[in-house]
Amino acid sequence: MSRKAQGSLEYLFMVAAALIIILVAVSHISSSGGRVAQQSDIASLQSQAELAKSQLEVKDLWNDGYCFYILSESYSKDKVGSEYGISIKDKGSNGKCDKSDKIIYYLDYRNARYKDEIKALYGDDRYKLKTLKELYDLCLANDENACKVIITLDESLWIPQ
Repeated sequence: MSRKAQGSLEYLFMVAAALIIILVAVSHISSSGGRVAQQSDIASLQSQAELAKSQLEVKDLWNDGYCFYILSESYSKDKVGSEYGISIKDKGSNGKCDKSDKIIYYLDYRNARYKDEIKALYGDDRYKLKTLKELYDLCLANDENACKVIITLDESLWIPQ
């Protein structure tokens, strides 16, 4: 009798060990799948941003030296007529983007698909007064928000100043 109990106990431990191994394998596969999906999402955004950049270049609106600045809601309403506004500035003679640089365009992005995500970036220093080239480089470095800004630039109404 005692040998049967010992055999049953060993069998139980083997089944438990097998279940733990299966659980670890499933967990690993699940987390890998999540990373693959996330990489697929950023690759899609990068592709859309590349297309948007090309379309802006064709319209002669893309300049690596242009700086962009997401406007506050109240300032945007005053200058653009919409709560969704971006200013495009010409980089100053010092070679750096500055708030006092000359504004070349105001953009109304109220009809852009990422308008709320872009509006939420107002005040975020990572996206304040960056050149379009810096923005593009951030997008290529897997920054989803930078890609969304580029896509939004293409979907915006550009108002010359």
